[in-house]
Amino acid sequence: MSNKATGFTLIELIIVIVILGILSVVAAPKFIDISSDARISVLESFEGSMRTASNLVNLKAIMAGKTDCATNPTIQVGTESVTLRCGYPCPHPNGIAKTVSFDDSFVWVGGNCSGQLGSIDVRLNDAPDPANCKIRYTSARSTRAPTFTLTTTGC
Repeated sequence: MSNKATGFTLIELIIVIVILGILSVVAAPKFIDISSDARISVLESFEGSMRTASNLVNLKAIMAGKTDCATNPTIQVGTESVTLRCGYPCPHPNGIAKTVSFDDSFVWVGGNCSGQLGSIDVRLNDAPDPANCKIRYTSARSTRAPTFTLTTTGC
């Protein structure tokens, strides 16, 4: 009579557990990072929408002859009246914020259209540090188009 044991030995089980532990240590940071990457992608996408809207408003302002930098004229975009600075939307809620669609995910902070250095921040509301997960839209000047500065350290 032969006595054959079936199953795994203790050493085999320990080796499998160690391998699974190593794999989980390597894979876990990649899954944790995905939410940050997703927030950055949302922010980059919204920045692209803002750039496109800004350029389209500028083309409409050029056609209407409203590219003056000394005053802040308005232009009708759909049903909204958008305040301009040098032919581009002003960096405040009556300017760039009226040219893009957004939901509660974004918060507009600050904003002014006076002087040469007006800017507004668009923060991602659900970020761990919204103050450092944002787009800064700085007003156009007579020598350049508006600038978009993306900050993702808090995403």
